[in-house]
Amino acid sequence: MKKSIALISVFAVLMIAFSGCVDNTPAVNGTDSDNPETKAISDEDAAGVSTIETLPAGFEYVGTLPLSIDEIKSDYKAENVSGILGGSEGLYKYTNASETTDLYIDAIEFEDAEDANSFISTYRASFKPLQSGSRFVEESFNGHSAVRITEYIRTGGADVPRYSYVWSNENYVLVVSGSTTDDTLVKQLAEATGY
Repeated sequence: MKKSIALISVFAVLMIAFSGCVDNTPAVNGTDSDNPETKAISDEDAAGVSTIETLPAGFEYVGTLPLSIDEIKSDYKAENVSGILGGSEGLYKYTNASETTDLYIDAIEFEDAEDANSFISTYRASFKPLQSGSRFVEESFNGHSAVRITEYIRTGGADVPRYSYVWSNENYVLVVSGSTTDDTLVKQLAEATGY
């Protein structure tokens, strides 16, 4: 019984720590971190960046997982990129009448903006060109540009597209992706970050 109470107490402390509920520091540079129009990414940690409180209709927040430096380097083929401090992955679901889709927001923190941009360049270079069409498409939202990346996976005997949006903001890189052929769902979640 004592072990159960101790485990529950530890879990509760970790949940509070990861949720940011105990952060009483004031907003920096006069920004209001509750207003997405003025939210500065420097007000957040990786878990805060990958967690969206106000979601578009149909989206649901599932949880947040920490990303280690080794996981980031492996997942993004960035073994030679320096300056990675860590990251976080926000897990989301989109549900409508016909389907449920898993989506993800990875927020990766770097020592500085130069390291963040180097990471994006290295990640983009890891892709082979598509046989037809463009793998990388520049798009704009939330006052910045992002790159939509198209990948194909084999499922049900056919090649189907998967999309991700990648961009940097200050010393962070954000990657929003999903298990869907509908790039508009991925873009909606990317826009909902406010970054």
